[in-house]
Amino acid sequence: MMRYSLITSALVTALFAVTGVQAASCKIPKSYYKNVSCTASSGYFLAVKDFGAPVALINSQGKSLVDLSRYQKVDADKISSGLLPVMRNGHVGYLNMQGREVIPVMYDALSGGQGWARPVSEGRIVVKQGGHYGVIDTANKTIVPFSASISDIDNYRGGMARVRKNKAISWLDKSGNAKSDPNSSANTQSPSKKESANNVNNANASEQRPALASRFTTLQPRQQDGKWGFIDDNNVTMITYSFDEARAFSEGLAGVRINGEWGFINLGGELVIPFGFDNFNNNSVSTDDNYKDKPSFVFIEDKAWIGSLENGNKMCIDKAGAAVGCD
Repeated sequence: MMRYSLITSALVTALFAVTGVQAASCKIPKSYYKNVSCTASSGYFLAVKDFGAPVALINSQGKSLVDLSRYQKVDADKISSGLLPVMRNGHVGYLNMQGREVIPVMYDALSGGQGWARPVSEGRIVVKQGGHYGVIDTANKTIVPFSASISDIDNYRGGMARVRKNKAISWLDKSGNAKSDPNSSANTQSPSKKESANNVNNANASEQRPALASRFTTLQPRQQDGKWGFIDDNNVTMITYSFDEARAFSEGLAGVRINGEWGFINLGGELVIPFGFDNFNNNSVSTDDNYKDKPSFVFIEDKAWIGSLENGNKMCIDKAGAAVGCD
């Protein structure tokens, strides 16, 4: 009996621990909607009918932002780069957080373990059309042409996607160009002495920046239709226009604001520090202010100044989103 009580107590404790973690990471807002769940994007919640049909995307105040009633399905767990996969009449498209179909509902539903739609990955989306795989960007431009010879395409990681053509495997960069296997020994070995000699600074191989990384260090914020996104050096939209304000990338992260809260995204458009830092307007502090010549919401030497308290103390965070000293 004692053993049974201990086991029961442990199970109850574990249940409350899990519930506590969920509550800390996602707090369902009060609203008149009956069924509301969290999404992959902080500050956005999904309201559905009893049988699961989507109703609306709501904010943290329980206010409806986007009417979803015309869609059969949405996949709120795959919101990425401000785009939500939706399905209507068996076809797939993508909505932004303002409810605009930035990717028309024109693609085939996918099958397999990854679900009927893929999330945006580094500004690219794996889709199917006419039963054939291809890749588009967030402006619906075809990057990898649809081909019957492609049996599968992985999501982009580190600027590369693995493509399967029957049993053969190849690699494509974000422009759809064929590349050699990035994991092969030929691509990871140190440069030859001749290559090192040709380097102007005679830098060590470990200090040389990988060729692929140069593409992603040039993403710049740009405003369109009142919203901010990011483009590359070819003026191609890499991160969709879904933010109310955006900072330039620094140390691989960019501060972005939706409504009154700031968070940080990486070069792939993924939210790595959740929205939750307000701009301290209640304390009459502008986020345009500088602290020791450092702008707010920009990482410099692994920390970002996020504002000042009423007593004058400065607030900074590290790249994990934890509070650290500014000085």
